[in-house]
Amino acid sequence: MSTTVVLPDIAAGIPAALARAAAEGALPQVGEAAIAEAASASSPFGEGELLRKPVGLFYDLDAWEANLNECKTAFGEGFFHAGALKSNGLGPMLRRAHELGFGAECASIGEVTHAERLGFQGSEIIYDSPVKTPVEIRYALEAGIHLNIDNFQELATVEKVRKAVPHSKSDIGLRINPLAGAGEIAALSVSVADSKFGVPIDKKEAILAAFKEHSWLNCVHVHVGSGGMGVKVLVAGVKKAVDLALELNKALGKDQVRVLDMGGGMPVNYGSEAWHTEKVPSFLEYATALRKDVLALFPGTPGCPFRRVVTEFGQSLNAKSGWAASRIEYTKPLPAEEGQIVVIHFGADICLRQCYTKDHKRRLEYFDGKTMTHKVESPESPIGSLHVAGPLCFEGDHLTRDARAPRLIQGDIVVLREAGANTLSLFSRHCQRQVPAAYGYRLRRDSETVEVTEWQILKRSEDLAGCSRHWGVEPESKRARVEPQ
Repeated sequence: MSTTVVLPDIAAGIPAALARAAAEGALPQVGEAAIAEAASASSPFGEGELLRKPVGLFYDLDAWEANLNECKTAFGEGFFHAGALKSNGLGPMLRRAHELGFGAECASIGEVTHAERLGFQGSEIIYDSPVKTPVEIRYALEAGIHLNIDNFQELATVEKVRKAVPHSKSDIGLRINPLAGAGEIAALSVSVADSKFGVPIDKKEAILAAFKEHSWLNCVHVHVGSGGMGVKVLVAGVKKAVDLALELNKALGKDQVRVLDMGGGMPVNYGSEAWHTEKVPSFLEYATALRKDVLALFPGTPGCPFRRVVTEFGQSLNAKSGWAASRIEYTKPLPAEEGQIVVIHFGADICLRQCYTKDHKRRLEYFDGKTMTHKVESPESPIGSLHVAGPLCFEGDHLTRDARAPRLIQGDIVVLREAGANTLSLFSRHCQRQVPAAYGYRLRRDSETVEVTEWQILKRSEDLAGCSRHWGVEPESKRARVEPQ
């Protein structure tokens, strides 16, 4: 199948492979392959027919890998990039990231053990949960996992636990709230005075006392925010952490702080094909800004005491290379025939932030279900108002209520762009929906055609028994047993 490919606007210096994620010609081909894959679904309970839902999450693996490599190249030697599992926990992708030299940033003991099952070990894992139990702390210390402490009460707990693991090789950091201010999304801004995270940086006497008392405390950890954070705010937060580390080492009379964890926080352009805009910098632009204002961050440069700098990027590593798609199951007219409602197989189950808030808009695209080409205006498909509703039984389950689009019919396809992060990882059990499948693909293209050269299942659809297991039931069959009276 030959298809004209429209390449996105790509910033200079970004690998050409990134263009493939948004190549229009790939979407129809991969969507068709996924529909065929869904039709072959099966389960141990003979419930294949019930699992055949035309919905899935898709990753351009070439674009994703190129983005990871761009991150490594931009920051250079001495940096260790730990991808945030909270954004994307897909096993095959994490294994590949590990092969590329990436670590795993984990916000729960579940993420820690998930990372270990995938081959990450010891200092390749960064454990950041703000509610670690003593048992979880000991587990991390015994495994040599990098541990970041959130507050002084946790520090006291770590002190007690560490006495039972005196020879732990773990790097241990104290999380600092740099008080750098909020970004555009309040719920993702953690550098404000009333943040739930970290020790405020203005508590310098207490921070210094902690490092004096605990010689094993060798890292300063900072995370400015996770969305809508500009380069100036990100750089300002990292600079405060570096300046604090230098002050601590000077006051201690030795380079005790040898590790700096600068967190993540890089934004993503969710509004257009471009990977980077004036407000959404590339990794290279971020690293360049840091070199200009915080040169002491970079290992090997004069005045830098750090043997390792950790990053914790999540959405910026994953979002742009993934997209979600579903066939339209039903359509309904809006009042006075002003438009229509279309109901699809994903919504607030995997798009919690998009459906529950107004701060996380994503682009939607619409395809003809037979030709797999973009739906365009025609006499049969006039432009009108469009509401895209998800599968859950509550009225707020809408991806959009104000779109303008050609009239759609049953069997057409809705695509949500930039869905590679914080979708499956935020899955909701509301209405006991099954977690949809995830697929990966690679492309070969020339000036006129695009071809899918590799297709793999990253995660199969959850079987129906998964819902029952969540509620404490191990089903014996697909139907409930009713005992005779």
